[in-house]
Amino acid sequence: MHYNYYSDIVWAIDWALVFIIILTSAVILLYAAAKDRRWNRRRDGLLGIKKDLYEMVLSGKDPSYPACQLFISSVTPQQFMDIVTNRNKTAVFFNAAEQGFLKNCFAIPKQIERLERTAKFSLNKWRRIEAILCLGYIGKKETIGIIKKALSGRDSDIIYFAIISLGQIRTKESARALLKYLRKNRSNSYKIISILEGFPAEITDDIFELVRDRDPDVCQKAATLLSKFDTSPYIKELKDLVRDDSAGIRAAGCDCLASCRICKEETTGILKACLKDDNWLVRRHAVLALEKVMGNKAIEEVIDMINDVSWLVVDAVRDVMIAHVERAVPYMEKFLKGSYDIAKKYSLSALEESGYLAKLLKNTASDIDKDRALHLVELIVKAGYLSSIESAVSTLEPATRSKIAGILAGIKQA
Repeated sequence: MHYNYYSDIVWAIDWALVFIIILTSAVILLYAAAKDRRWNRRRDGLLGIKKDLYEMVLSGKDPSYPACQLFISSVTPQQFMDIVTNRNKTAVFFNAAEQGFLKNCFAIPKQIERLERTAKFSLNKWRRIEAILCLGYIGKKETIGIIKKALSGRDSDIIYFAIISLGQIRTKESARALLKYLRKNRSNSYKIISILEGFPAEITDDIFELVRDRDPDVCQKAATLLSKFDTSPYIKELKDLVRDDSAGIRAAGCDCLASCRICKEETTGILKACLKDDNWLVRRHAVLALEKVMGNKAIEEVIDMINDVSWLVVDAVRDVMIAHVERAVPYMEKFLKGSYDIAKKYSLSALEESGYLAKLLKNTASDIDKDRALHLVELIVKAGYLSSIESAVSTLEPATRSKIAGILAGIKQA
């Protein structure tokens, strides 16, 4: 009797679990069906807009208020963003002409006023964000004011999308709004820098004003941004950056000097001096900046930094060696003959990553510069990196692998 009582409980639990599984499955199926239905409705709506836009663009109609009034009244902010960003392009794709026509239609005063009201007063955060983005993608100067106000709020999501929105307008005024935010706030600084990199060169004066800021963090970020533009007009002032007390600013100063297009000879001497800086960050940036200024000739200037105490500086030297491997080969040959293991290791890494090691191996099996290639392969084997050679050989064709295997056997026996 006692055992029957427990078996009844077990059966009850089993039936309850079966019911829960069936109910959960039904909910999942209903959710998937509802999601598909919403997606189909969204796609069908975009297809209808695509058809109308195509016809208006093809007819050569002017996107004035009368021509667009009826059409725009049925286009939602979500659909506008779908179209101008092509975020559902696998379903419906809008070309540049159609996107431009829609932006001009959407730029009517009545539509902008509606979006501004939503951006200011909507209690739904995501509707506000959608409106802010629409104002940015419309791209009118008149919309900058309302987007700037969104930057002064406390909601991090709204601030982030306001930054994205201002980045779509790309005028001096929108750049100033972003730079002002960069000065006062540390959040989203890297996003702002990446956005402003795509702005016209006319914003460089405003960026340089920020470089003069006495806050080292602000100055460093502004200098990093300035290095993406031609810094020729500021060469005299930039010399002071590499003498600053802050290592971050000195490093950013190296980047800025490397972007000076008409004063490369003048900046070369300054950057060479920065290779002796006490801080590893400055030395690393000086190495990379010299490569940008001097091209393959930088090898001679930075190769001795392979002995630097910072592995990040040595890593930068390796990057320069990879970029100009042909010019670096004589130095790598010297390192492979020497006793400094770090220099050997990084030389081999540069040969591998540049693809030059595979080229050497192919040459040893052919008549193309065979003696030179064989000499370098012998040095690599004797330096203790046979496994790297064998790994590179495995990627070659069978006939070539067979020839190289015989060569390697001869080297090992020697």
